[in-house]
Amino acid sequence: MAQKLSRRNRKMLGIRIKPNEGLWIVYQLRLRGIRPIDLCRKLGVKSSTMSQVLSGIRRSGRIEETLYRSLGYTSFEAMIAASRGKGAV
Repeated sequence: MAQKLSRRNRKMLGIRIKPNEGLWIVYQLRLRGIRPIDLCRKLGVKSSTMSQVLSGIRRSGRIEETLYRSLGYTSFEAMIAASRGKGAV
């Protein structure tokens, strides 16, 4: 099981979403009936901010946490590993 890292440590390690992983995350959300726009409204962020996070342009701990929790993962790292085909829930 992946150990949860602080946002600062993730930045130092370079763990971030790649564009194809962002597409995988959106696909997984839609399979569960969750629309990214609904998450934006819940968090009070613009859809462009969510889009930038999902494409790897921008970082947001709050959005990343909401994404992995919405998909049922225990950590951001576990979600990214699953999107890369290196692990399961």
